[in-house]
Amino acid sequence: MNHKLTPQPQSQMNRQPRRQPSRRLPRASLVLATSLSVLLAACGSAPPHADLGQLPEPPAAFQGDDNRWTTAAPADAQPRGEWWRVYGDATLDGLVEQAGVRSTDIAVAAARLAQAQAALRQSDADRSPQFGLNAGAQRGTDPYATGLPRPIVSQLSLGADLSYELDLFGRLASASQAASLDAQARAALLQNTRLLVQSRVAQTYLALRATDEELALVQDTVQSYQQTEHLVSRRLDAGDVSELDLMRIRTEVAATEADALALQRHRQALEHALAALVGEVASTFHLPADARWQHALPHIPAGIPATVLSRRPDVA
Repeated sequence: MNHKLTPQPQSQMNRQPRRQPSRRLPRASLVLATSLSVLLAACGSAPPHADLGQLPEPPAAFQGDDNRWTTAAPADAQPRGEWWRVYGDATLDGLVEQAGVRSTDIAVAAARLAQAQAALRQSDADRSPQFGLNAGAQRGTDPYATGLPRPIVSQLSLGADLSYELDLFGRLASASQAASLDAQARAALLQNTRLLVQSRVAQTYLALRATDEELALVQDTVQSYQQTEHLVSRRLDAGDVSELDLMRIRTEVAATEADALALQRHRQALEHALAALVGEVASTFHLPADARWQHALPHIPAGIPATVLSRRPDVA
């Protein structure tokens, strides 16, 4: 079966498909669309507000309540005072004061507080009008001069700008509030760090003095055992006791000397820990034993109310 091809006209073969005219938005519409997208993004980034009414109500009374319950307000911001002076030890007073000045933990907490306060000032500054000045000077040849050589001219410039950001959706206010809360937390952390360092210095110092007393007692015991060993050795020479008795007393001497060496290593570890707390070099810091040291523990009277627990940061 034969098929015949019908020739197309030249005008139809060269005809190209028509392009649709491009529809361009006016420039005003683009600006409006961009502004609306920015506003919607700012609205979506606003933090949600907490509804305090949805929190569960605290119980009105506890089981077995006999009308002795009291509401304790947070009191972690109250000053602690110089509580370590109740021990009446001048050496401890000096160590605590030195730790307050040279402790690295307190220095780190103070630096973090300063950083938080700087961030708070920056957040508050963002809510204020921003004013800036700029000035410049330039010296060179005059490009508009026709003759040669061209004269040397100086150009001075001075500019100023003023800007202010409208806080339409509370973004700046929320950032300032968050920075304020962070600064308050850093301030509480600094106070708690200072109290923690003071308590560690006092505990380490008292443990060191207790180790000194125990070490003095063990060293006296070693001397007593050595005297007994000398006496038993003379009795052995006289044939009054057996060699087994001498070996027993020598074993007691060796065991007591080992206890004394362990106490000396423990005292050295406490001394190194105390040096780190007060900001001293452990290799050069030395606290000699005080034979006249008297432990005077403070008297805690009975009947202290449980509301003092509200001074603890975790309870507050």
